[in-house]
Amino acid sequence: MAAKMITHFRPRFIVMAGICAGVEGKVNYGDVILADPTWDYQSGKRVKDKEVTSFSIAPKQISAPNIVTSRVELLRRDASVWSDIKRGWQSAPQHDLRLVVGPLASGSAVLADGQAVQDIKLQHRNLVGIEMEAYGLYDAAAYAPNPQPNAIAFKSVCDFADPDKKDSWQAYASYTSAQTVRVFFERYMHGLTARSQHS
Repeated sequence: MAAKMITHFRPRFIVMAGICAGVEGKVNYGDVILADPTWDYQSGKRVKDKEVTSFSIAPKQISAPNIVTSRVELLRRDASVWSDIKRGWQSAPQHDLRLVVGPLASGSAVLADGQAVQDIKLQHRNLVGIEMEAYGLYDAAAYAPNPQPNAIAFKSVCDFADPDKKDSWQAYASYTSAQTVRVFFERYMHGLTARSQHS
């Protein structure tokens, strides 16, 4: 779908908001993660050595564009943004809302066993989250013909991919993710996007 949108509209930016699982201890409910980098944690080859079958990992990691990460750092440090977004949700949690820039792995499975997160952490020790779509977006942008769009994925934490996984934080996480996209473009990308409309 992302590839079709890029081909048809030729956007300067293609952005994904949504929810993800977080790595407990690194993020909290509602925290927003900028995928940097992202990869398909299921990419590789299953091999057999005598009677032992194993999975040989071969992920291709794709980073967020520099034009995005430099501005995201400004947004991350703006405490007023995060307190305003949190205040806009009636039943927000007690902890502070944050923007976290870090590795976000993508795969096709919904995870709820707790062990899968530990396995995926072996692919990147700084892993902060897991979801299902960000890598596809970044990959579509990376293989698009010139001019390639800048792909951005802001995903918010709604669970920790463990047996206690519930849906109760999905609405709040969806809200914080969408608000992050809005504020990012209004405050930090407005001049750039306005100029790009006339070029």
